[in-house]
Amino acid sequence: MSALSNPGRRLQVATDFRLNGRSERLVGQNGEINASTIPEALQVIASMMKAQQGPNGVKLVTEAQYDEATAAATSLKENREAVMAAFQSDEAHAELGAILTDTIYRAANKQGFARKLLKRQELQQGMLPQAIMSKQNVTAVVATAPVQCHTQLLRNNRYFPQEFYVLARPFIEQREIDQTNVDILATKYLEALEGIMVQEDRTWRQMAFQTVGVVNQPTDIVGDLTPGGLSQVRTQLTSNRIGATNLVMAADLWDDFIGGQQFMSGVDPVTRHEIILTGELGKLLGMTITTDAFRHENHWVLQQGEFWVVSDADYHGQFTDRGGVSSEPIGMGVEKTPGRGWAMSESISMVIANAASIAYGRRLK
Repeated sequence: MSALSNPGRRLQVATDFRLNGRSERLVGQNGEINASTIPEALQVIASMMKAQQGPNGVKLVTEAQYDEATAAATSLKENREAVMAAFQSDEAHAELGAILTDTIYRAANKQGFARKLLKRQELQQGMLPQAIMSKQNVTAVVATAPVQCHTQLLRNNRYFPQEFYVLARPFIEQREIDQTNVDILATKYLEALEGIMVQEDRTWRQMAFQTVGVVNQPTDIVGDLTPGGLSQVRTQLTSNRIGATNLVMAADLWDDFIGGQQFMSGVDPVTRHEIILTGELGKLLGMTITTDAFRHENHWVLQQGEFWVVSDADYHGQFTDRGGVSSEPIGMGVEKTPGRGWAMSESISMVIANAASIAYGRRLK
């Protein structure tokens, strides 16, 4: 479905995309970004970020993704027709909800950094969440609900975090269909994605802030982010003999990477366009750089100047997933308003197993 691949944005095949006034493509036919030097590669990635921002932004996709979206749009016709069908048929209503939840789940697995940073455990019927820690007698942070958490001293290396529900209730009122010409399905998809994937990442971020000052102290950097400033934050992990494997940072910090020469000798940018779209930008000092810059603006979680140095998932924490995202059709009988929608939910648990596994930095300007 076009809206699900491109909510609120015009699809643009990356291999056909050119910046205004320039003849060369940003991405070659082989899927590699067109850059012969590291500075050029960093600049191309910055251009891709900016191309997708603002009211006239586009969504850069691979040819395969474009073909898939086009085929889906053709098979379902227009999104408005899909919504109308859902209003007229219980079967179509349930089917559209299943498509939405499947797309949300795949997006969360590709773009959600909580799922990337935490060790994942798939739970089957009858299983309890069980986090086996790498160390004993550590301070952990445990989520008890979306964006709610508490710290806890763990005296042994086995812990059973509680599961909680993450919920989204996208609902389309009858008058929205009657009075507007906007892509209603795209709007509801964005709402649902914010309720599920973004809520997961906000929960991880809230847990991360609970670790600040427990072991590792916050670091404020005045002016541009430099390798020295970044190393200062990274050393808080390595001095405790914990490897620093991930750098999660706000999009605006990329300007510091391309604004001078200090990072040029150390950064190894990703050159595969498809990987960049997941938020992975490259490697620096052995750390994988991840950002939320390629999401819709409403789905940004990190604040300007914010960055986190995080250890490997085995030392950092755990995320449990019990069957993915489910969907139940709802209507006027539930919402007391004419219309149709879906109650979406997932049952998860999240724990940062060791407060020493993460350090926080912030650039001040």
